[in-house]
Amino acid sequence: MLQDLIIGMAGSGGDGIVSAGESLISASAKEGYFAVLTKSFGSQIRGGESSCRLRVATQPVLNPGGALDVAVVLNWEDFLRFGGELPLDGDTVVIYESATKVAPEAVPLKVKPAAIIPVAMQDMALKSAGVQLAKNNVVLGLIAGWFGLAEKSILAGIRKKFAKKGPEVLAGNERAFAAGLDYARLNPLPVDRRIGAPTGSNHGPKVLTDGNEMCGAAAIFAGCRFFGGYPITPATEIMQYLQRELMKYGGSVLQAEDEIAGVASAVGASFAGVKSMTATSGPGLSLKTEVLGLASVAELPLVCVDVQRGGPSTGMPTKPEQADLFAAIFSAHGDTVRPVLAPVGVADMFPVTVEAFNIAETYQTPVLLLSDQEIAQRKEIVEPVDTTKLRVENRLLPTEQELENYSRFKQTESGISPISFPGMRGGNYLAAGIEHNEKGSPTVNGETHARMNDKRLSKLDPLKERRDLFVIEGDEDAELGVIGWGSIAGVAMEAVRAARAEGIRVKLLVPKLLYPVAESVYRGFFASLKRCLVVEQSHQGQLHKVIRMWVDTPPEFLAYAKSGANPISPEEVTAKLREMARR
Repeated sequence: MLQDLIIGMAGSGGDGIVSAGESLISASAKEGYFAVLTKSFGSQIRGGESSCRLRVATQPVLNPGGALDVAVVLNWEDFLRFGGELPLDGDTVVIYESATKVAPEAVPLKVKPAAIIPVAMQDMALKSAGVQLAKNNVVLGLIAGWFGLAEKSILAGIRKKFAKKGPEVLAGNERAFAAGLDYARLNPLPVDRRIGAPTGSNHGPKVLTDGNEMCGAAAIFAGCRFFGGYPITPATEIMQYLQRELMKYGGSVLQAEDEIAGVASAVGASFAGVKSMTATSGPGLSLKTEVLGLASVAELPLVCVDVQRGGPSTGMPTKPEQADLFAAIFSAHGDTVRPVLAPVGVADMFPVTVEAFNIAETYQTPVLLLSDQEIAQRKEIVEPVDTTKLRVENRLLPTEQELENYSRFKQTESGISPISFPGMRGGNYLAAGIEHNEKGSPTVNGETHARMNDKRLSKLDPLKERRDLFVIEGDEDAELGVIGWGSIAGVAMEAVRAARAEGIRVKLLVPKLLYPVAESVYRGFFASLKRCLVVEQSHQGQLHKVIRMWVDTPPEFLAYAKSGANPISPEEVTAKLREMARR
């Protein structure tokens, strides 16, 4: 029995491939499994190819995994378009639509799978349900029958989904599922790929969600009461979630006319004393840069979520990439430092979003939160969030005594000065993009400019000592190390654990604070290292370069980097660690 099953499916738009994947992950959640579902589309508005990959396991999963255990092919041309996103190996079972008229010995694959099985899924759907559209439910029946996955819960999901469409439609889709199930039972696989039952401890309540919705929920918990933004793939669902939910908590959402207006409205709301947020992707971040600079110089709290996608320019809106790090850190002109955070998965999106608001409010600064398309849009079965372990910070307000002669930008030991809001008696001040003195009055005095720069930058120094914003695991005195961030951190973590299981001494660092660079944390991690590998989904290896700018690195400090839409698997990172360990 398998404890971990990876299923990949591909077909044309309208084949119901993604719908089938969502049915499987919903059923898996009800059965007590852990799972991750990633979906991939072409960038066409209608039609085109689509795929999904589902990793189901009896224990928590860290990433979508490597080579498929099961590949379901409805159309060979569409399947092959996804290349490395749906990799096969010698253990894969390939199930394909026989109507493609490709003989098993002639399938267009570069590897020889464990089994190649043609099935007349389209014909089975037509005979059982009367329509070919039901073939995705035939697929669900095949998977339930051959791989032992959540039969009763899948059927319950089909009944719930089609109940409103009338008894005839419901019955047809039930028959399509039964046809697939019966076929699987009458034609057993030549190799056993059934997944084991989840352990008893996994049967508690679970949450099935994605990173964008988790981000929106965390923002509400953190006290966000205004969102200003503009729709952009793959960040739009954050705004859509808040449009549904934020008003219930007394908040407001503005869908602005463009990206600039979206962030400007959020800065205005923050000036008015309201915790505020905006969200975008790479092209939108470029447009928001000037207004983010206004928030920096006016010392106004703001959270800006950047759901990274393939770039530059329009790039690949539906594919993940980690190539906005340079833009997040360096796109501001002048002497500006903006904190940059990154969650490592769907579950982690909640606490890291809350922390982004805490840092913004505490240090009166815009904070960049770097998600990416995979975290944002992948569905994941996670444990419920324990909010009792999270704290919520609010901005420092002036006392009555301080308001008697209020200096908004007063020089303090911490660099943080009390911030008023309109209507607070005695708290009026000018919040402008022009340089100012302690009162907020415009100035071109060089000494004042230097003091204000020092105030804005030095107040962020305590962040560099926040070791709680880093995950370190492995052999403390190891000479081999790995660094991974964002959605790739789960890949790096699984690779390190596999390497250690083989006897390789290695340790891992996962930074959730990417900037300002926590020099002392990196120095401590590097102290025992002779070799280190930085794993990331960007062509340049951007974090690798950022670390080298601030910290003395081990003698062999390498980047393992790929452009977006070229998945990095735990197995290939483990193989690289084996190679480095032999040196």
